[in-house]
Amino acid sequence: MNAAAGNPRDLASLVGTVLDGTYRLDQLIGEGGMGAVFRGRHVIMMRDVAIKVLHPDFNRDPELVRRFDREAQSAARLDHPNCIHVSAYGTTEDGMRYLVMQLLEGVELADLLTEPTAPKRVVEWSIQILRGLEHAHSQGVIHRDLKPQNVFLTRDAHGNQLLKLVDFGIAKLVGSDAGDPLTRAGMVFGTPQYMSPEQALGVEIDPRADLYAVGILMFQMLTGRLPFNHEDAIALIRMQVSTEPPQLPDNVPQELAAIVYRLLAKQREQRFPDARTVRAALERYRSNMSHKGRGDTSDPLIDIGSVTTDTATRPLPEALRPRQLDFVESVLQTDRWSRRTWFKAAIAGCVVLALASAGLIYWLFFSEGSPAPTQPDPLAAESPADPGKAGEPAATGGAGPSAMSPAPGPSELELATLDDLIKQGKLDEAQTQIDALLERYPGHAQLVWRDARQLARRPTMHESAVRRYGEVLKKSPDLERDLGFIDEVDALLRKRPYTDAAIALATDLGAAGVPILVHYINDAKSWATWAQRRQIRDALPADAAAQIDVVLNRRRDLEQFAEAPDPCAAALPALQAIQAEPLADYVPALKAAVAPVTPAGAPANPACDQAAALLATVRTAYAGRFPEAFAPAKPVKKKPAAKKKKKRGK
Repeated sequence: MNAAAGNPRDLASLVGTVLDGTYRLDQLIGEGGMGAVFRGRHVIMMRDVAIKVLHPDFNRDPELVRRFDREAQSAARLDHPNCIHVSAYGTTEDGMRYLVMQLLEGVELADLLTEPTAPKRVVEWSIQILRGLEHAHSQGVIHRDLKPQNVFLTRDAHGNQLLKLVDFGIAKLVGSDAGDPLTRAGMVFGTPQYMSPEQALGVEIDPRADLYAVGILMFQMLTGRLPFNHEDAIALIRMQVSTEPPQLPDNVPQELAAIVYRLLAKQREQRFPDARTVRAALERYRSNMSHKGRGDTSDPLIDIGSVTTDTATRPLPEALRPRQLDFVESVLQTDRWSRRTWFKAAIAGCVVLALASAGLIYWLFFSEGSPAPTQPDPLAAESPADPGKAGEPAATGGAGPSAMSPAPGPSELELATLDDLIKQGKLDEAQTQIDALLERYPGHAQLVWRDARQLARRPTMHESAVRRYGEVLKKSPDLERDLGFIDEVDALLRKRPYTDAAIALATDLGAAGVPILVHYINDAKSWATWAQRRQIRDALPADAAAQIDVVLNRRRDLEQFAEAPDPCAAALPALQAIQAEPLADYVPALKAAVAPVTPAGAPANPACDQAAALLATVRTAYAGRFPEAFAPAKPVKKKPAAKKKKKRGK
């Protein structure tokens, strides 16, 4: 480094510096949380380049240095037209790390997603993105932060539109040291809007995490909006983990929608097996559309600007600027922080710990020992096998529909077709195919699950759907830990009417059903009978007692004790509790209560006499404490009817 910055934070003063006698920093074109990017010049080869440098203040932070090194290591493995090219990486004598990259001219994909994109263009762009991922994955690089800001549109030497994947700063290197914080299970990195469920939970990922992000991108391109978004990061992560994507518009061809929905499968074993298979599927779709004369016929090229000499003064596109430290990464900063920053960091740390704990639970229960799908993936079979992975077992994710059913059974393609029909609202067609498959595979758990799902979408079939989900759970008890199944059942059981079957299904869900049961017993509407409330209360674990609305349920006990098998025995504890804690909330029930009596001809029951005496005592005490509530109602005086004037005839 031939010159040093006077102030280490004054990065603009580095302009004119020559790094290692080779790379001259000509212009500061981007600055962010970690460093800066300069337009530079290879002084020997006389070629323009982009040079990213790590901020001098962060050279002392081992985590951020490792992050910067990771980008260099990841990108250095890649040599493909659809991936940004890194030509050099080094450290100056002063200890400043730098990265020399291809200088790109064009726009980010994010700049073009202000409205829905034509399906044909979406297919063209997605194929290029998948080509880049296919190469990266073959080199052992998983991007982990694929989003529109990290896809750059430029042109090749022939003027053809070219998409490039950029920013491999948090990429995972397959086979890297397990102790590396950037690959360790439980750490959450990336952008929540584009995270796969397994990545959001902080568990071990594989290349299928990038495929989920491709599905998000395709949905966003086709609709102009994200499938999942929320201002609360925790709520957004929950959506990624358990909420089904919205339905694509009707103008999206069914074949293309089916590809997107499969990419967005919550269980990774239900997605396409690799980027090559997705690319092949999209290329087949494109070919079929061309032969049928369907699809958008507009030119897929977009005016992204041409490379001219005056582009040197343009600001650096966001995709190539140094990344701002996100919510999770900000915890790693070691610079002097204000009291408010420490507070934010503490909150961030709590979030990270919570997500890490959730990830550990997910890993313990779902990642280990999940049986492989019983049927081979028909799309995977069309793709040539990776010679380096021959004979290796397929990676498995969490337990899901494809992992729970014994052979023989429907193929993955048949199940995927059913899923697509249900998501598109073609319920009658889905029902017909489910019935036909159930004749071949009676009682098959995956088919029963899908039958329950399509029934749940029919407003008049609520009770049937509840019973069907109950059958699925009995066939596959492990589903009580399946996030996708739980989310479906939770949404169904929170819809009225609430029935005995709904209470039984919530009970069978175990810990996952506790919030539903609490919701039932605390419902302000008095739909539950005495027996139903007793059933719910008996099913709740001891540690859920604090969540029960005690006042509401004591009032219900007083209102419903006559429904109990022994009304007198049921009335006593309710009256005793109401006597011990006088509240105005109990007054209406006390005024309406009728003292229990021993049925005619039955033997004398001392409890009935005690309950009747206690009811009278409690009423007297409440009348003294809340006199206005017990005061007799004043008679309403009726206004005398107005006399009608008789009309005189003319």
